[in-house]
Amino acid sequence: MADPATLTTPRLILRALTLADADILFPVFADRDTMRFFGDRHGSVADTRALFRHVIEGAEAHSSCQWTIATRLGRSPDRLTVVGSLSVNGIVGGTAHMGFILMKEHHGRGFATEAVHAVLDHAFGALGLHRFTLRIDPENLPSQRVAQKLGFKLEGRMRESFPVGGRFRDELVFGLLEREWREKDPDYFRNAGSAAFR
Repeated sequence: MADPATLTTPRLILRALTLADADILFPVFADRDTMRFFGDRHGSVADTRALFRHVIEGAEAHSSCQWTIATRLGRSPDRLTVVGSLSVNGIVGGTAHMGFILMKEHHGRGFATEAVHAVLDHAFGALGLHRFTLRIDPENLPSQRVAQKLGFKLEGRMRESFPVGGRFRDELVFGLLEREWREKDPDYFRNAGSAAFR
């Protein structure tokens, strides 16, 4: 899991997160509006590098997969711009939880839905996972819409479970089982085990 498969979609390429991505993605982790759902803002790129170093070490310990989300610029397949990151964490006994974050200028374009779809195909297929969990701030309506579009079911609310800005916030828990994904996505078996989803 230290080197996750490169996944492609019609608009995106998901490749392994690297420490160098911290310089590119620092602005999203420093953005007040975005980080109100995810934790304390980063004060410098050193904070983002420290986070990435930690998650990359987790990937090397086989407990997570970390991707950088990039989109093609214009018609050139070689010109990419990084738009965010996606992580699969806590991989134990066929279950895992997922998180994703996008730069503000790329919100509302369907990139999160497209990236999560590709990772679900890969994780339920090639990685053989059984269940995914998303924990989402109750005020983060865009992420809730991503979960609902992809078939996640609201399973409950964890009260004051996540510290942000010196106080604890609730989290909504959404779950998705492999069989529910298989029923929702008729292309599941055609895609399962493949590193490219076209």
